[in-house]
Amino acid sequence: MTAKQRVVLGALRDAQHQHDGQAVSAGQIAAVCPAPWHGRSDLVTEALVLVERHGLVLAAGSTRAWKITAAGRLMLAPRRGPARERPVIGGGPLPR
Repeated sequence: MTAKQRVVLGALRDAQHQHDGQAVSAGQIAAVCPAPWHGRSDLVTEALVLVERHGLVLAAGSTRAWKITAAGRLMLAPRRGPARERPVIGGGPLPR
């Protein structure tokens, strides 16, 4: 796996996290990519197609929405630092 593919795979993981695990478009992935891939959905799509051949991502449906597979998650290092805060259902304070 190339460095570009690893960056795009990490961005896919982050984009899916922001969308509650749902499949995301190349544009949504490109929005969370660092430079020089930020906003470049054409480059992101190119990398995703190559990574899909290795079974690390799935193209979901005819809209070409993407999901990371379990094998893809294993290729990435775990996130560092505290988990991102999510709103609690019901709007109460976050558990500590």
